[in-house]
Amino acid sequence: MGNKLTAQPKKFPIVGIGASAGGIPAMEGLFKGMPDQLGMAFVIITHLSPKRESLLHEVVGRYSTMPVDVVEDGTPVRPNHVYVMPQNAILTIKNGVLRLHPLSGPTPERKPVDIFLSALAEDQGEYAVGVILSGGDSDGTLGAKAIQERGGLTVAQVADGYGPRNPEMPQSAISSGLVDIAAPAEQIAAKLEAFSRSFDALDGLTEEDQEQTAAIDQVREQIYAILHSHSGHDFSGYKPKTFLRRIKRRMQIAQLHSIGAYIEWLQKDPFEVTNLFRDLLINVT
Repeated sequence: MGNKLTAQPKKFPIVGIGASAGGIPAMEGLFKGMPDQLGMAFVIITHLSPKRESLLHEVVGRYSTMPVDVVEDGTPVRPNHVYVMPQNAILTIKNGVLRLHPLSGPTPERKPVDIFLSALAEDQGEYAVGVILSGGDSDGTLGAKAIQERGGLTVAQVADGYGPRNPEMPQSAISSGLVDIAAPAEQIAAKLEAFSRSFDALDGLTEEDQEQTAAIDQVREQIYAILHSHSGHDFSGYKPKTFLRRIKRRMQIAQLHSIGAYIEWLQKDPFEVTNLFRDLLINVT
C-alpha cells in the first residue's frame, strides 16, 4: 500500500499571479505574510515596463523567504518556490514545466496573464489557482474563466493599504462573476493556505473508497434534492466523480472541511445553492 502512495509525485497547487500597473505594492502585501512552507508554487506574470520587470525578482525576494527565480525555458515547477516571468516573452506551462515563447513583432494587445492562466487551467485542473492583482486593463478575466471551468480557484485583490492602485484588472474579473474570493492583498496568503490544506482534508470525497461509497451516494442524493427544489433541474444524471469535484471546490472556497457542514450551509443559504448550480452548469458547457 505504501509503495502505491509514493509512486506518484504528490500534486500541489500552482498559483498564477497576474499584475500590471500598481503591482509592486500589491505583491508586497501578498508576500509579506506568506509562510515559506505552504506547499504551493507561485508564478508571477506581469506587464510592467521592462525596467521595473527586470527588478521584480529582487523586489519579491525582499518580501518572501522562498527562493525567487527568473523563469528559463524548461523550468520544472517546484513547491515553495516563486517564479517570475522574464521581460519580452510569453509564458505557458505543460506537464508542470514552464515554457517561454519569444514575442514576435510589436504586440500591444498581448494578454500574458490570460495566456498563462488558461495554460495553467488546462495543465493543472483543480490544482490551478489564479490571483489577479492591481492592473490597468482586463487581462486575467478570460484566464479566470478557464480556471473556474477546470475546477480551480480564482482570487482577486480588493482595496486595502496595498492598493490596488489600478483596480481595473481585478475589478474586471470580479464584475464578470468569475472570482471565488475577493480579498485585500495581505489577506490572500491566509486564503491560499486554507485552500492548500483542504486538499488533504477533502481527499476522501473523490477517492474510490468502497467504505465511503454508500455514504457519498447518500450525500449526493441529498444535494440533488436541494438543487432540484431550488432550480427544478435534475443533476442525478451528472457524472458522480465530476459532481463530487464541484462539491469539493465549493467546500474549499467556503473553507468547510466536512460534507455535513456543507449540506447544512446549502439548506440555509440559497445564494450558495445558486453558486453550486452555476458551477455545475459551467462544467456542462
